[in-house]
Amino acid sequence: MRILYGAFSQGNGHLSKASVLVPLLEARGHEVRVITSGPPPTSCYQFNWHRHFPGISYVAKNGRTDYLASFQQWSRRLPTLFKGIWAIRGIAREFQPELVISDFEPMTASPLVEPGCEVVSISRQVSLLDPDVPMPPAGGFDRKMTRSVIRVFTCGADRKYGYHYEPASFRCVPPLIRAAAKQRRPEMGEHVLLYSGLPSFQPQPADVVAWARKNRQRVIAYGFAPECAIEGERFVSFRRPNPGQFLEDMATSRGVITTAGLSTPIEAFLLRKPLVVVPIPRQWEQTVNAFQLHEAKIACSVPDWNFDKLLETPAPAADHPLLSWMHTGSDYVLNRILDQPITTTLPPQETARPAA
Repeated sequence: MRILYGAFSQGNGHLSKASVLVPLLEARGHEVRVITSGPPPTSCYQFNWHRHFPGISYVAKNGRTDYLASFQQWSRRLPTLFKGIWAIRGIAREFQPELVISDFEPMTASPLVEPGCEVVSISRQVSLLDPDVPMPPAGGFDRKMTRSVIRVFTCGADRKYGYHYEPASFRCVPPLIRAAAKQRRPEMGEHVLLYSGLPSFQPQPADVVAWARKNRQRVIAYGFAPECAIEGERFVSFRRPNPGQFLEDMATSRGVITTAGLSTPIEAFLLRKPLVVVPIPRQWEQTVNAFQLHEAKIACSVPDWNFDKLLETPAPAADHPLLSWMHTGSDYVLNRILDQPITTTLPPQETARPAA
């Protein structure tokens, strides 16, 4: 089958999932072309066929999503956006895909592309529209704006699936986690792992160093600018992006503190690490993630970078009821996308309902 795969490149979450799904699709004999849009993707992710378009992305100020600035930027970029959609339309006409998969990538999920085949939208964001998925009671403006953007980014999809922490509805699929994270045996180390990929919502490097020195606690930090590194510093290591090294540092840590994304908290959970999540303010998705992770007893949610809280947080139970769902293989997710018969054994509430 010829498959066009779209992934939003703001943050690493969508690209991380593409790095899992695309090789698996190709291993099944499918020809896959990858389209990304948003900020330029890092060189950590490589695909056999890949085209990147500027597209649109969120504007963050002081660690928060600025919706007004985002919409103003999107308005200015409309000519570039339509140029990208037209180029992707041309790629679709030449490639003649038999399926389009869009991970929150707005152009491949746009009805203007007219690919002539089914479009499947699969992303964490889709679950935020699911009426069967529990949500925090508050939200107001941010909730409305986020849900509106999600509808725009998925408006051309024929089927929609949302990555979620539990099988709350037939539209839910387990989060896609790289095989290495599931196979790695955890070890109890001496360091804590800190990750924040958003520069405007990071603890000050000087504060991290001061806390580490005061507590004589080693910290390995990712997501910070290279100039944050301090030569000769004994307690804090600021490391450059490296997926393999990041997993190794997580697996050998004593605990993880990170923003409330999807992949990193789930990997920490599978490695049975004490986990503290700090939701980025005024990002509804992060608010929802933190709420659901806390309610599921996967993580402790705090409003700021409370390193002391991490040292107090216990590891998740070895018999946690959601571990089996999280360990569900990516073959199940692929079969949902490809609309093939499901062979993976799942909880009754998932298998008893028809596909979306």
